[in-house]
Amino acid sequence: MIARIVSQRGFDMRLYSVPVLALVLILGLALPLRAQSTDPCAAPPSVDSTFTCLFNIFPRSQGSADNPSIGWALAQVVAKNGGAGPIASDGPLVIVNGYGVFVYDGKQASAGKLLDHVLTRNDPATGFVQATALSHIGPALAYLAALKADNSPLFDKLLSDLETRIAHAASQLKLDPDWISKLEAPSWKERPDEINAMMTYGMWMALDYVQRVRAGTVKNFDAKSVAEDFYNGGDKRYEVPFNNVMIGTFMLAALNSVQELQMMIANNTDTINWADARVVVHMPIGTNYGAGLTLSTNQLAAALPVLSDGKIGAENILIMPYAVAPCTKVSVITQCPLEVFTSDLNAATYGFYSQTAWLGVYNRTQIARNAFYNVDDIETVLSKQIPGDYPLTSADDIDAFMMRLKYSLINGDQLLSNSVGFWLPGALKANGWDTSTLKIPGVNAGFPKGVKRYPKPKS
Repeated sequence: MIARIVSQRGFDMRLYSVPVLALVLILGLALPLRAQSTDPCAAPPSVDSTFTCLFNIFPRSQGSADNPSIGWALAQVVAKNGGAGPIASDGPLVIVNGYGVFVYDGKQASAGKLLDHVLTRNDPATGFVQATALSHIGPALAYLAALKADNSPLFDKLLSDLETRIAHAASQLKLDPDWISKLEAPSWKERPDEINAMMTYGMWMALDYVQRVRAGTVKNFDAKSVAEDFYNGGDKRYEVPFNNVMIGTFMLAALNSVQELQMMIANNTDTINWADARVVVHMPIGTNYGAGLTLSTNQLAAALPVLSDGKIGAENILIMPYAVAPCTKVSVITQCPLEVFTSDLNAATYGFYSQTAWLGVYNRTQIARNAFYNVDDIETVLSKQIPGDYPLTSADDIDAFMMRLKYSLINGDQLLSNSVGFWLPGALKANGWDTSTLKIPGVNAGFPKGVKRYPKPKS
């Protein structure tokens, strides 16, 4: 009998029962037992000590070279013999973290040697800060409306501060129309006029709306007004809704990273066997602690199979945000310093990511598959695509991207970047990896009927 479990996007299996949890413990995924002051096997016999001694003989986490366990010993043998599954244990190690994507040699003689990397930098030099600052005005106004509704004493001050900061940034944008040429953003330099038109219009629209709110000409400044008059462009002064601007800025913020990652993979196709890549996604997600834990909720991890033309499969990728690498300075979920990854990895750090993290988990799944050969698999049924996915959503369907943005905001397991991250890689691939001719929602596509581009600001 084959049991069927339908997961939301085909990857996230969250049906756990007591027997399943017991199996997880048996297979060695359990955390180490609470530190023992003495060896339980040498302690005076009792139910606690004898069963603790019995427990410790199996899990990989309880073993070491000085005191091997069955799971630890098998892990060493499997790694030595090339791995338990089709992905070689000496394949390239790919680490995806909050700094970017880093590729290291997995061959024994040169294990840990940095082969290439892409930094997904979130700073002004890439345009990320400029685009995101503009998009943030949208939710900022909704938050201000909530403050007003609650009669917050900070409402007037923060509204005034927002107006001042928008005005200053808009004036600098006008004084330096060539600012895009100074960025480290190749895909932006291909379309400076389109981006400038979007940025200029978006800043004008935001400033105009805020000034009218302060002047009292926006009746009933509340969540409804922000949504209908500003986001959706219901006010006749605004030919293009701010929704377009928000989606456009999201797309632009992601475009550079997607393009650079695809180019890195393509440029190394002859020297790196991507089919054997062992990908460890190890990244804290700001304060959104429950997000991005599966391929269906982590757009950067899900992009790798697309950007590699299928060479990197879903089975190559393991997401493990809770692992604590030896290069961290404290035993909490955090990242090692950037300089650890931008050079060759030392033996301890490479061993952690290669053996403990990736091979340990991957080999466990393969060994379990062989051990339970006479037990039927659970067949997962993939759900249909959802709005914001490629190719379901067209570049002109801004409403669909707004639905995905809302979905990403109201579900704690979603990354905010998922609002565009499951569309952009597929669209870029379908366009032959040519960013210069790509139709980008909110930048050069998705305008209201009769509008072909962002209009010039009104005086």
